[in-house]
Amino acid sequence: MEKFIGFINKYGIVVHSLSILFWLWLISLNYEKMQLGNTNLPTKISFYFGIFLLLLSTFNLINAIRKFKNKV
Repeated sequence: MEKFIGFINKYGIVVHSLSILFWLWLISLNYEKMQLGNTNLPTKISFYFGIFLLLLSTFNLINAIRKFKNKV
C-alpha cells in the first residue's frame, strides 16, 4: 500500500491530468450522441456520470497541486 501511495504522491498531477482528459473525451462522445438525437437512458447516465467524475478529478488535481507546493 505504501508503494501505491508513494506513486500517487509522486505522479499525482500527471495521473489526474490524464484522467481529466479521459473524462473530457468521454463527455464529448456522449455529447455528440445527444446532439444527433440518438440518446437513450444509458447514454444520458454516462454523460452525467462523466461530468461528476470530471469534477472529482479536477478537485483531486487541485489537491495534488497543493500537496506538491507544500512539499517543495
